[in-house]
Amino acid sequence: MNIKRIGLCILALIVVGLSYWLAVGGNYDSKTVRIDPEEHTLVNSSDAIISKRILAMKSIDSQVYFLGYEGYGIYNLADNTLRLMPITFRGQHIEPPKTENYQRGLREITMVKTFSDFSGPEQSILKDLLESTDRGAHYYGDFYHSGYESSLIDMKDQYFITNTVRALKRINHTLYVYDASGFIIIDLDSRRIQGFFNNRLGGEGPKGVPDSLRGHYGSDFTMIYALSKLDPKDLEILWSMRKQYLEKSPQVMENKDLFPLNLDEMTL
Repeated sequence: MNIKRIGLCILALIVVGLSYWLAVGGNYDSKTVRIDPEEHTLVNSSDAIISKRILAMKSIDSQVYFLGYEGYGIYNLADNTLRLMPITFRGQHIEPPKTENYQRGLREITMVKTFSDFSGPEQSILKDLLESTDRGAHYYGDFYHSGYESSLIDMKDQYFITNTVRALKRINHTLYVYDASGFIIIDLDSRRIQGFFNNRLGGEGPKGVPDSLRGHYGSDFTMIYALSKLDPKDLEILWSMRKQYLEKSPQVMENKDLFPLNLDEMTL
């Protein structure tokens, strides 16, 4: 009788242990990944969150290469393992909420210290992520505009300039940004930045963008306090970008006291 009870106890322990292993560490039959359209999380078929907010992604065979808020990563679909080079981004970005499903159930997570610790071909693919124009993404020198969210990131400094980009245009060595908070002009050679912010440009306030830019770039950031202080050619380009965006998105202008669509109607 005692032997039978001991046998049942051992069997129960084996079942419990096996169930836990399957649920937490051994369920690596994860053959697909998807991106949540609202949260922009990278999720496998077991609903484990691989990246808490995706910025760029590319799949080759069983390997999923990505840049996320946590850094550069390579997720292996075949064995449910992840290699991650952490990056601590700063600046104007949305901090993803904490979740119990983040990296839960992955069989193994290996932290990579430096980018050079990835193999040569892996480094090449990860670099190509930024060059891809998938979903409207663009890479302008050091500055990356993600196709998954409205962010503009200084990849050299690992710094989010803004997370509310509405339109971008590169002309020669200058990047023009129509942001929900205002106008931003970036010299791609010198990395000097100018900014004019006014809620009548897009209906939203600056949301800390000017202070953030001033704090990070120091003397390389110039605050413009009047539209008349902008170079006329720069202002014409930015105003045209603004007009095109608002004409395509008229709901943005509803019940808001915005500047006129046409620059010639402004008194500078």
